[in-house]
Amino acid sequence: MKFFERIAWLKLDGDDLRLGLTCFFSGVLLAIMTGPEGNLVQPVYAFQHSLFSSHVWGFLIFGVLLAAASIYRRKVRTGVIRSSRTVARRKPRAWLSDVVFSADLTTKLVTGVIALIAAVIIADFTGPFVPDKMGFHQIFSQFSHTRTYGYIAIIFWLLNAYRVRRHPKTQSTRSPSFLGSPGAMIVGGALGGLLFALCADPWLPVRFSFKYFALHGPSDNVFFHHWTTYLWTLVGLMVGVQAVNKKKAAARPASSRVRRVRHVKVSQNTRLALYGGALFVAVEMPKFISPYWQESIFQQIGIFCLLAIGLNVVVGFAGLLDLGYVAFYALGAYTNAYLTNALPIHPPFVLNAFFSIPFAILVAMVAGVLLGLPTLRLRGDYLAIVTLGFGEIIYVLASNLTSITDGAGGTGPVGSFSMHIGFAHFALNGLAITDDLNFYYLLLAFIVPILFLFNSLNHSKVGRTWAAIREDEVAAASLGINGLKYKVMAFAIGASTSGVAGVLSSVKLGSLFPSDFALQVSIFVLVLVIFGGMASITGVLIGAAFIGWILQYLIFHSFIDYQDADKFMYLGAILVLTMIFRPQGMLPSKRRQREFQDSDAGLGSADAMGTAPEGPLS
Repeated sequence: MKFFERIAWLKLDGDDLRLGLTCFFSGVLLAIMTGPEGNLVQPVYAFQHSLFSSHVWGFLIFGVLLAAASIYRRKVRTGVIRSSRTVARRKPRAWLSDVVFSADLTTKLVTGVIALIAAVIIADFTGPFVPDKMGFHQIFSQFSHTRTYGYIAIIFWLLNAYRVRRHPKTQSTRSPSFLGSPGAMIVGGALGGLLFALCADPWLPVRFSFKYFALHGPSDNVFFHHWTTYLWTLVGLMVGVQAVNKKKAAARPASSRVRRVRHVKVSQNTRLALYGGALFVAVEMPKFISPYWQESIFQQIGIFCLLAIGLNVVVGFAGLLDLGYVAFYALGAYTNAYLTNALPIHPPFVLNAFFSIPFAILVAMVAGVLLGLPTLRLRGDYLAIVTLGFGEIIYVLASNLTSITDGAGGTGPVGSFSMHIGFAHFALNGLAITDDLNFYYLLLAFIVPILFLFNSLNHSKVGRTWAAIREDEVAAASLGINGLKYKVMAFAIGASTSGVAGVLSSVKLGSLFPSDFALQVSIFVLVLVIFGGMASITGVLIGAAFIGWILQYLIFHSFIDYQDADKFMYLGAILVLTMIFRPQGMLPSKRRQREFQDSDAGLGSADAMGTAPEGPLS
């Protein structure tokens, strides 16, 4: 009977099966992501050399172990089996945890060995694909890679932190006194940041060498010539200082630990100074980066920042889930292509790209109004489905109307920006590499006024009306607010920004293809808004810049065989983690934070798509 009691948790219900299958297929997904490319000509060959390889089997085993651990943890939480913390520990059962998580020198060495083995395996399976992942030479070669030592330090730190958590404030787990001193903690944080900088340095070769620590030599191979070294060292130093402050706070009496919440008030002059500093950095920084990054900050960061600002009006300010936002982006681009005579059909008059911007804004706004009038009576998932269909309609029309858009063959060369008024001479051609920096400054000239306009709009009567509709549309309607009017206004304003982005991007790309306006672009922009913080202009900008930079960084400095086609997989993971740990975004607006706090307290919903609170309004 005792044996059957011990394995009672093996009785799996539907939730256990779903959890286990999710974890298992996560391992399958990781195997596909980091495995070899398939071969459609010889599918049997690809099947044998992809599935029956130690690389794929390693990730499948990882999925099985993760499923078992997750199901066991769920059984503990639901009370089907008792946790090891509530059962008296017996030495024959707990010898492994006691050996690993106790505090003497021998067991710390055992912990180090476990961390070493785990780090080598992780470094092996996250590196570029090779046919035999578990081969002796392949595993041994991981010790020549810098990232392996970073994995060792991180895993050892996690195991040691877990040990301290299991045995808090006991004589056996007490570290030497000098390690707990403030100076040692600060120095340890700085050394940790230095180690992380060494492991994540994008300019150093993958293989480790002591020549990196030389003070003279080629700048690419000298560790102390890189600004990231000092950045991460400073971050580690701040972590050490924070640990010292937490230790001092824990040593104080409980009555003195309670601190009043301090509200930081920023004066108008300070805010203007911060805006001026940010603008100065945005203007001056691109001058000192490589041409590759000059193009990236325009096409992959700047354009998506502009798109995210416009979608933030729809999703963040008004609380409307729009999955077809790329349609307005495509309409702006093809309007510019038509007016600059890049399509098979010829316009009545040919315009410069500068003068086609008002027409692109007008076309995008009209499309937003025509879409919004019949559909914005819907809300939630229904609105998302309708807007998704609108985006797909525009994409299909761009692909199939070859007599108008040239279809998948692409349009002709889109006209350039040029202006010759008096002493002002300005000309930008998308095919000229030397114009990348000038394109960025042109984009900045559009973004800055739009930011001030939208910020003023958010704090105006219209912005407060959007917030009321977002929180509770029924309550807003009871106060006499015409919800349809203001929702259509949000759609039209967001669409106009997308139209401007379409004109700028079309000139830089040179030729337009329907694949440039696929559904994935809408999803990407939506992730930027959610990650940065809905209804927060600063958060959306920082989120768009960060994700755009990190995706380009992975392409330029790839240690895990990253491909551009994999970005949507990583974006999905970022979106899921954001929804779990910080649904309000990285830098949400104050109004949005209060909405989430009220939603958690049961006083309302975080947006108009949620269910209305029960009970009387207060």
